[in-house]
Amino acid sequence: MKKRLFAHTRKARSGRAARSVFCRCRSADPAEPAGGQDASNVVWVYAVTTEVGTEQLSGVTGVAGEPVRAVSNAGLSAVVGTVGDTSNGDRPLTRLLVGLTAIETAGRAHHQVVASLAEDNPVLPVRLATVYPDDATIRRQLAERHTELAVMVESFRDTEEWGVKVYADPYGQPIGPVIPDDLPSLESLWLQAEACAEEISQALSDIAVATRHRPSPDPRYGADSGWMVLNGAYLLETERADEFTEIVASITAEHAALRADVTGPWPPYSFAETGEL
Repeated sequence: MKKRLFAHTRKARSGRAARSVFCRCRSADPAEPAGGQDASNVVWVYAVTTEVGTEQLSGVTGVAGEPVRAVSNAGLSAVVGTVGDTSNGDRPLTRLLVGLTAIETAGRAHHQVVASLAEDNPVLPVRLATVYPDDATIRRQLAERHTELAVMVESFRDTEEWGVKVYADPYGQPIGPVIPDDLPSLESLWLQAEACAEEISQALSDIAVATRHRPSPDPRYGADSGWMVLNGAYLLETERADEFTEIVASITAEHAALRADVTGPWPPYSFAETGEL
């Protein structure tokens, strides 16, 4: 019988830098003026989705507190906001992205826009700080890559991303850095923990639409929370979310040395493929 079960589920709260096919990140460089466009402004892109109307975006604000809007073409919409300079002449991206606190704040605001869209629409998240000089440029990209973008957006319909991190307390002791001298080698215990984590990963992958695994840190440098033996993202059909969390809880309950941290639902950040326009 398992002595402890720390598996739990958290709603996604903070933003993350998303990977995207719809991105040409121009970071802190000034945007070039085009057709009279004010060079002090840039257009920040949040996501590509099916065509949305102004009523759906009413009240939604972006990274600079700006109202977001849709730039649409042939059934696709890029949801964007115009980010302008401050009165003291700072460049817009410099103001938003200099310093960890500013980046975190921008990331959270970016995520909130993407997440609000994902409640009612399939979304293709766009990487943080993807900007263009004007709406016309974005509309042109939607037209030129319409087929590719439409297929990707549709592939995310009725799906959501969930994350799972599995930690091992290999000695079955309260999680911490103290290791008794008379217990098996770290290598042996690590292999056992990895085998258990692989069991969880395979069971989750069997019901997922797609899976992404991220590297786990070396156990020699692990935190007091234990060894991280699995760090995965899973794209699920929305209706299978409860089944997903039940599988995690069931398998970790069978292993006294494991606990799982489950997060979600997220927009499909980990499954938006990279690429440049």
